[in-house]
Amino acid sequence: MISASARQGSRLLLLVVLAGLTYANAWHGGFQFDDFSAILENPHVADTGAFTGHLDHMVRPVLYATFLFDRAVYGMNATGYHLLNFLFHLGSGILVYCILTRAVTEGSQQVPFWTALLFLVHPIHTETVTYISGRASGLMAFLYFLALFLYIKASESRDAGKIYLSGAVVAGLLSIGSKETAVTLPMAFLLWDVLIRRLRGPSLRAVFRSSHLPFWILLLFAAGWAWSHPRYTYLAQFSFQLRPLWDNVLSEAHAVAYALLLFFRPWKQNFDHDLSEFHSLSQWPLPFDMLALGALIAVAAGMAHRLPLASFGIGWFFLQILPTSLIPRADLLSERNLYLASVGLFLALVVVSATLSARCGKMVKNPRLVGSVGASMASVLVVGLCLMTVQRNTLYRDQLSLWSDAVSKSPKKARPHNNLGHAYAVHGDWDRAIEEFRTAAQLDPGYVLAQENLRNAYLHRAGRQ
Repeated sequence: MISASARQGSRLLLLVVLAGLTYANAWHGGFQFDDFSAILENPHVADTGAFTGHLDHMVRPVLYATFLFDRAVYGMNATGYHLLNFLFHLGSGILVYCILTRAVTEGSQQVPFWTALLFLVHPIHTETVTYISGRASGLMAFLYFLALFLYIKASESRDAGKIYLSGAVVAGLLSIGSKETAVTLPMAFLLWDVLIRRLRGPSLRAVFRSSHLPFWILLLFAAGWAWSHPRYTYLAQFSFQLRPLWDNVLSEAHAVAYALLLFFRPWKQNFDHDLSEFHSLSQWPLPFDMLALGALIAVAAGMAHRLPLASFGIGWFFLQILPTSLIPRADLLSERNLYLASVGLFLALVVVSATLSARCGKMVKNPRLVGSVGASMASVLVVGLCLMTVQRNTLYRDQLSLWSDAVSKSPKKARPHNNLGHAYAVHGDWDRAIEEFRTAAQLDPGYVLAQENLRNAYLHRAGRQ
């Protein structure tokens, strides 16, 4: 008979192998979009002296420390950058599995494996894993999961509890230093203790004082540091000038509803989504979006007693999209911002599917047949997702393929056309470059960069540059 540790080891090995095969072609991708300004052309990650000299003005210092390492070791070779992105992704998947093994019962032992597997192979994560600058989300999530895992270990251990808790605080601090959306960490602990550990009343208050409080202090420290930081002050002013807060809430509600569909229709994924802004609750399809999101929250509340893991998953999803939904951003939807939130959705889907499969097994004479059919269907789904991830990875091999795909899916948005024009210019195809620059300038007459690119392209073709 196979021991529990041997089963866990074989499942972890299978996760590593499947994730590695799925992202094997991602290592051949090139540099894209922000990679040039944020990494290759960034003087502050050129060497250690430049990095430390700019720390007092640097946002996300932990993230840029990894870029400093990449440039020192790999230089202009993108393969090493991609490798590190993948390792963070793999580490996150393993941590998801380890965390969930501490939340399941005897009847739901398969839930951690299938949740972690969906997380590792779903194509929704290609923008985080295959796009090098997407590392901000991947690194933040890895450290976030590490903090949660150490927090759980602290609650399980009497002798080493303080050590684990100290490690969780450090991991939480590093996570915030990688991407600011990690500020939800103390609330994630609360969600875990209420829905998974079932703490209530005095016991919850005692845990809050002994274990949660350090993370709220950490959050206040991070907020104070950001408040005094000139770069964060500028970014905050820029964000809140983009659109009124009420318009942003409405627009982001639609973006979240649209994002949920992407998990089930990954062929609609796009590096540069073109979503409309909303100004009134009566604008279609906003009423439908609000109804769908409200129904999902109601379902989570209704399942809290019988299926706490599913409720935890839905709560986790909404908690993790909260920061990017409340603070106005230029792009209403970036797929990399779904990375941490996705775990909750995958968990809820796996728990509900496992529950339905178990109930069907009780209704038939051959319950093993139901389990076999369910496992076969899940395996086919996973294979399909792996193939779509592999296909999505190929778009990142160069700028031309990525922006051609974006233009085909966002034909009325100026930026993809401008960036596709730049890709054509890099390849020396000036006629197509001029066509794309002209389209971008026509779609957005105020797009100064597109106008400059169009002028420079004409001058280059005329031999004057």
